[in-house]
Parts: sequence; structure tokens; C-alpha cells
Amino acid sequence: MRSYFAMRNYRRFFVLITGFSMLGLSSVGWAGDGYAGVPYGGQPRQIPGIIQAEHYDVAPTNTDGITFHYNRPARKAAFRTTDDCIGLTRYGNGHVTIAGAPEDPDQVYLGYTHAGEWVKYSVHVAEPGIYLFGGKFASAFTNASISVTFTPEIKTGPITIPTTAGYRPGVEVYHVWEKLDDLAEIKLPAGDLVMTVKIESENAGGMNIDYLSFTKKP
Repeated sequence: MRSYFAMRNYRRFFVLITGFSMLGLSSVGWAGDGYAGVPYGGQPRQIPGIIQAEHYDVAPTNTDGITFHYNRPARKAAFRTTDDCIGLTRYGNGHVTIAGAPEDPDQVYLGYTHAGEWVKYSVHVAEPGIYLFGGKFASAFTNASISVTFTPEIKTGPITIPTTAGYRPGVEVYHVWEKLDDLAEIKLPAGDLVMTVKIESENAGGMNIDYLSFTKKP
């Protein structure tokens, strides 16, 4: 049985677009206005769908503060074709789901996180509507939180990520993964946007993120 400190402790959010009407929105230029980052691999991530955490945008000369903010230097590694790896690593052996099933050791995730760090993704939203936000996480602490912001003014505020502690005694807590499909509801227009994912709370330090997911609500 899961211990008390590992009980689900997250709130569900409904995010409204503010500052403009859904009518008459243009799908051209939002992602590019004043933004120097380019999509990793040349194409924006697609919504609905799964966005791998390691596929954040590429900045000119790999400069911090454009497509990512990280408290340590970016480096060259095998996890990306560009020289801007930040906290990326491979699962390796010993990673499991909360049910105890082994994870594929060749998967890559974004880890070693600290409060205040962030990454940006160019995304294309296929249809306007309400999307369920989720992802795959491994978190040691209760009340860890992230936020998601879309240009120009779509903001979730802090979203609590439940801890994976207590599920698999004897397994390193950061190696225990949970898929969450409905952490927040976000109303999005169709078109090209820039999405920022930020580590909000100190309790999110060290939280691992495999991917983020968006599913259109019926």
C-alpha cells in the first residue's frame, strides 16, 4: 500500500485565455515575434500529442536565457544533435513504473531540475479547444510544482506534480515514474505558439520529466 506522504496531492486547473478574443486570431507570427529560438529538428512539436522533454528549442550559439534557463553550463551529449544538453540523461537499468514494471533503459529524460529553471518549445496547435495537460514524471517531494505558459498570455500558474515516493520501497525515488493525463485543462487557440515549462517550487528540485502530453477534451 502506498504510504501517506505519497497520496495524490494535486489540483486540477482550468486555464482561460486572457487579453484577447478567440475570434480573429492569426496562426502566423506568434512564435516568431521577438523570439530567437527555433524548433528542435526544424519542426514545431504538435498539439495534441506527446512532447518529449529533451526536444526543447535551439538557441543561437546555445545561449542561456533564450530557449532554456539552467543553473549549470549546457554541454554536448548524445541526447541531442545540438551542443545544448541541460540535465538530460538516459534511464538506464533500474527505472520502474509506480506499478513496478521495468522501464525501457534507452529512454531519455530531463532531470537534475532546480526552482526557476525553464525550457521553451515551439508548438503547433491543430485545433482550438480545451486540452488536458499531463506528462510522465518522477518526483521525490510533495507539493512539487511546474507552470506552463503559452505566448502571448496563456498561463496555468503552479501545477502540483504528485510525488512518486512510497510506491516502490527499495527503488531510488527518482527512478520511479508515473504517467498523469489530467493535471490541468488549458484552453488554446489553433496556430503556432511558444510554450514555456518552468520549475516553480523548491520542492521540485531534482524532479525528472520524460514527456508532456496534450489531449483534446471531447
